[in-house]
Amino acid sequence: MRTKLYLLVIIGLALINIHAMAQKVYTETSGEIIFSQSQASFTPEFTAKYTGASLSSNNVRFTMFFHVGQYLHYDFSNSVGMFTGLAIRNVGMITDETLPEQVAGGEGSVSYNEFKIIRRQYTIGLPLALKVGAFDKHLYFFGGAEGEMAFHFKEKYWKGNFERSGDKTKDTEWFSSQTPTFLPSVFGGIQFPHGLNVRFKYYLTDFLDSDFKGNGNAVAGSTFDISDQSRYEKSNIFYVSLCWQFNTGDMMSGK
Repeated sequence: MRTKLYLLVIIGLALINIHAMAQKVYTETSGEIIFSQSQASFTPEFTAKYTGASLSSNNVRFTMFFHVGQYLHYDFSNSVGMFTGLAIRNVGMITDETLPEQVAGGEGSVSYNEFKIIRRQYTIGLPLALKVGAFDKHLYFFGGAEGEMAFHFKEKYWKGNFERSGDKTKDTEWFSSQTPTFLPSVFGGIQFPHGLNVRFKYYLTDFLDSDFKGNGNAVAGSTFDISDQSRYEKSNIFYVSLCWQFNTGDMMSGK
């Protein structure tokens, strides 16, 4: 408990010092359009057991809702500064998978079917970034790291094809264990005049938690559980986004 208290005090003092050093401090509100993709694969054990299984993860996931951020900027000069803040995002991945319909191990052969699977998490993130450029012209480069806490998970899939057609199965869960609760990432980008910026973000851990087994797919001959994440060897996600932001103080003052 004392360690956590000391850490909070240190962070608080550091922010006070940064605030005192900064020539200009201001807030900005931001929105984001995200184009994400994943790098996913099955484990060798899974593909050896289910030889007809396959996975394609090169689908681009496009999202506009719900992404909002509030950022606090510290400009130490006209060319060097930093920012932090809070942001809520909808991040996830799309896979096309050929999967068994039954758990192997019993008598008879295993049949396969095609599934389009979409999984997403709503996260709240705390970024910390350095920025360098010409702030009076609203043109600069930035880069940093962010820690995000996942708080609402959704999984939906269509069976029988790789299209979003036919019967859909959907499940949602607050603070789900299907993904890690903490999702660290690194990011970088460029801010253009008139509020538009482009950024790239890469998540440093797998998006799906391979320790999550759902019903476990332990009973031979039973229906295969799509939510069993132990079949994934990796499930990294990354994205490119278009962001727009405006100075909160200017908006409130009518500038």
